[in-house]
Amino acid sequence: MHGIADAVRAGACTMTPMLCPNCSASDVAIRSGGLLQPFFVKRVFGIEPPTLASLLPHGIGVWFARLIGAIPFLSRLVESRPLRCDILVCTACDFVCPALSLAETQLLNLYRDYRSQWYNAERVRYEPSYRKIALLVGKSPAEHRARMRHVEAFLSDVPGIATVREVLDFAGADGRFIPPTLLERCNCTVYDVSEESPYRPGIRKAAMLTELGMFDYIQVCHVLEHVRQPKALMESILPHLAQGGLVYLEAPEEGSQQRVERLRARRETFPVHEHINLYTEKSLTALVVAVGLRLVKIETAELDLGWCQATILSAVAATRVAPGEKVATS
Repeated sequence: MHGIADAVRAGACTMTPMLCPNCSASDVAIRSGGLLQPFFVKRVFGIEPPTLASLLPHGIGVWFARLIGAIPFLSRLVESRPLRCDILVCTACDFVCPALSLAETQLLNLYRDYRSQWYNAERVRYEPSYRKIALLVGKSPAEHRARMRHVEAFLSDVPGIATVREVLDFAGADGRFIPPTLLERCNCTVYDVSEESPYRPGIRKAAMLTELGMFDYIQVCHVLEHVRQPKALMESILPHLAQGGLVYLEAPEEGSQQRVERLRARRETFPVHEHINLYTEKSLTALVVAVGLRLVKIETAELDLGWCQATILSAVAATRVAPGEKVATS
């Protein structure tokens, strides 16, 4: 997850207003209901989000903030408030994202020094509850064990997985989420510009796309929910996938089809924080199809990450269909 900035660079970050950035469909709806969270507003736009106190005349506002801030159960009244925005809801694939045109430099601001001490400190300033999990997200031993058990079981019956020899973890930080069985017998590369050392000996790190060769297996884990143009990102990766190769995609499922319908009908709000995209099985399947891959398998699983209960979407796709292979359809 620490290589999100690289993923942002790899996929164009401005949105064609009438096209879905996930499947390129033109049948999209623009709806009210987006809530840009204070940390997002500060990082992306450089704006100090408003508080109740900031809406008052200066002297009164300062006095009010000091008075209310000293009372624990009222202190939330002086916390920064979200800003409203429109959202895009794709009718074709149920993909949801903010209906914003963002420059690459703006979105990169959100992920600079991602998960570093400075990132965590600034985020805690706007989201005090984040302090409890800041050092656990992506690093917790319980999360590592749960995710590895899940991906190993998920991939175990995928045709062709046993013949994989060249592995790429795209934007994978230190490579700790490469499945152990692949680590034991394959040449493993992590594409990431962070300064983190490889999680295990034998993992090679590459900081530039031009350094990458061809791979039998590419995984893109917990990246798609962060980038402005997921389809463009995938299209930048696929030239490095060998014919017959496999792609493993993993993203949080933060909403059901029923939630998408509520968003479409303006009956629910959509908080925009570090995750700017909402994925369901339908939208992840549509992305696979849109970039010319064949969906082999898709699954939703509940995982105990230690610091939270998470619903995870997993999909594996292939460049072609192997003899006798059963292929899922959208």
